[in-house]
Amino acid sequence: MSVVWLIIGLLIGAALGSVVVYSYGPRSSTSSSPSLSSPLYSVASASPFSVGAAGTLQFAWGSLLNNTFEKVYPNIKVAELFEGSGAVATTEVTTKQFSLEAAADTSVIPTNLFTNITDYQIAFGETQVVIIVNLASTPGMNVYSAWQTAQSQTPFSSQWNSSWQQIFTTIALSNAVVGVSNPFTDPSGYQGAGMIRLAGLAFFGNVSQLYDAIYNNPNKYVMRDTETDLVTLAESDQVDFITSAYESNAISQVANQPSLAYITLPNFINLGDLSQLSYYYQGNFNYTEQGTTNSYTLNPVVYCLTIPKPSTNPDAATLFILTMWSSQGQSTLEANGITPLLPVIIDGNSSSIPSVLLPFTTPANSTTSQIFPSGG
Repeated sequence: MSVVWLIIGLLIGAALGSVVVYSYGPRSSTSSSPSLSSPLYSVASASPFSVGAAGTLQFAWGSLLNNTFEKVYPNIKVAELFEGSGAVATTEVTTKQFSLEAAADTSVIPTNLFTNITDYQIAFGETQVVIIVNLASTPGMNVYSAWQTAQSQTPFSSQWNSSWQQIFTTIALSNAVVGVSNPFTDPSGYQGAGMIRLAGLAFFGNVSQLYDAIYNNPNKYVMRDTETDLVTLAESDQVDFITSAYESNAISQVANQPSLAYITLPNFINLGDLSQLSYYYQGNFNYTEQGTTNSYTLNPVVYCLTIPKPSTNPDAATLFILTMWSSQGQSTLEANGITPLLPVIIDGNSSSIPSVLLPFTTPANSTTSQIFPSGG
């Protein structure tokens, strides 16, 4: 990739001196990252830069594309498709139209695109499952009030447990209506369902109780192909809660909607903490739709990307990734509920990764390899 040699001289000096080892869990935003280079876009501007990514990246990546990348590289023509991760991957298999692809799950790219379309993925950020609450409904207000009470209580105390039991009783065991996304088309579909299973295990001692109350009752839930399609249902009072939601989309989705809010969840059920892997795996489950059954492993919600082998503009994809890893890019991710991983974690064939990106990467270790289907 010719653009690599154009920008490597500008970046490598800073890169080699600034890479740090990322430690999972809460972190400050002080990790070193590349500086944006001058607008060296002559090569990358030759073809359209087509981005295919998880729907929940539309806020973070949309902001980064519009507010940073397109200003630094104004001659690069950007096309964006933000849909369910599985739908984007299926589209790439049949059309090979994307320059860069990203998923909200560590299994989507390997399952759908290894080895003909790509042979690696890079884990670059993580978020957590949250619940979007319709404050215009009585169940929604009751849950939000109970959640506010829980924030002032001592975790794991009897009062705290009682508050969370009240929250999930209202969500799953009352006549409230829940919005969910489809596990077959969108990772948040199975991750939201898994969160419900973990909540049942944690607060009711039964991994299936809350899950069955929702998913075995067609009148209880409304399903869409991606979680980003569910907000209009809450806005029109068709659902009281959205349980297939990430903080990375909830922040923007509720920002200008006074009738909507989101609640955060304990880390042992929110799929946002790698240290909770052994507990998350207790919620693993099978889901059947129209005679087809898939098995789901409850890993943390980790965003991964790849530059496909038939990429329509690999140089622009490389520039965008470097932009995301800059201090401006990292701040944009964090503002949109995504905790950056820097250095990022490689899964698959590292020799396929553009060399200018390698100083900001690290191989999967004995802990992080567990989140990848290939074992890192």
